[in-house]
Amino acid sequence: MQMEYLDKLLERLTLATGVGYSGDIKDVILQELQEYHVEARIEQDGSVYGCLKGQKDIGIMIACHIDEVGFMVNSIDDAGRISISGIGGVDVRILPGQEVIVRGKKELKGYIGAKPPHLTTREERKKVLPIEKLFVDTGLNPREVKKLVKIGDCISFLGTYKKLQGNLRSVKALDNRASVACGLLVLKELLQMERLYSLHFVATSQEEYTGLGARIHSYKLPIHYAIVVDVSHAEHPDLKDYECFPLNSGPVISRGAVIPEKLSDLLIEAAKEMEISFQIEPLPTRTGTDADDIAFNREGIPTCVIGIPLRYMHTPVEVVSLKDIDRTKRLIINFIKRLEKSKK
Repeated sequence: MQMEYLDKLLERLTLATGVGYSGDIKDVILQELQEYHVEARIEQDGSVYGCLKGQKDIGIMIACHIDEVGFMVNSIDDAGRISISGIGGVDVRILPGQEVIVRGKKELKGYIGAKPPHLTTREERKKVLPIEKLFVDTGLNPREVKKLVKIGDCISFLGTYKKLQGNLRSVKALDNRASVACGLLVLKELLQMERLYSLHFVATSQEEYTGLGARIHSYKLPIHYAIVVDVSHAEHPDLKDYECFPLNSGPVISRGAVIPEKLSDLLIEAAKEMEISFQIEPLPTRTGTDADDIAFNREGIPTCVIGIPLRYMHTPVEVVSLKDIDRTKRLIINFIKRLEKSKK
């Protein structure tokens, strides 16, 4: 039943949209928190906040970003073609032919078009088309397009939630909705337990571009520790062992300069105690996650990073294992328990 609930939750989260400030993902997360009867709200920056009060005046932040990579409308020509720019780390190699949703006055489906290979030169065929050469075609009358779409509107990939073999799932925005699902389930379970520390769940905005949500809320919330849940690269040809982490092999615990050794060691101890398979990722400099904005905030906030292995990051066909999400949830809950015991 738990896996079935996770499956349905993940589908709701990934099929919602959230590029920049736009999209309905904030409402989907808020509704989920309200169903748990958690004190929750949507913040001005677009983050979603929920809190579980503890017995002591010590706070732990769980941060998992809600935004996905996408596009913005640059211009609309007289034929109704929409020129675009990327928001976040969009991979231009996979864009031609992708189906998208333009979030104008109403949602419009469209396709990313490019010059057919028959009409390209030999030199053009050797190169990846830059995003400036691509456009979105909705198939609508140009006057209708200009009526419904304006400069600055956001565009997202159209998601299709696919059940692959076993517990593998494929869809857009698993970076980082897989972690959002994990964080929500942590809250759901901790609701039923006695808590010493207060838990501040923040589904952060704009990690893919500005780090806005993590920076704002780690500054203003009364937190003493932070757990950042994000995704890590799953195994792929040509990658070194320390650059990728197999699916279905458990969460990825990061160790590095930004992360206090006592926290990563405590995560490892928590995993071993629960017999949860885990992997280690070395991060010698910055983490490339919300942790970089949290750890260096105020006078410094001790922050750890847990990754969920993910294939094909920043594409519409990202792949994740439900079991890895569940393992990560159990690891976080046991880590919080051990952290509370270590400070008694």
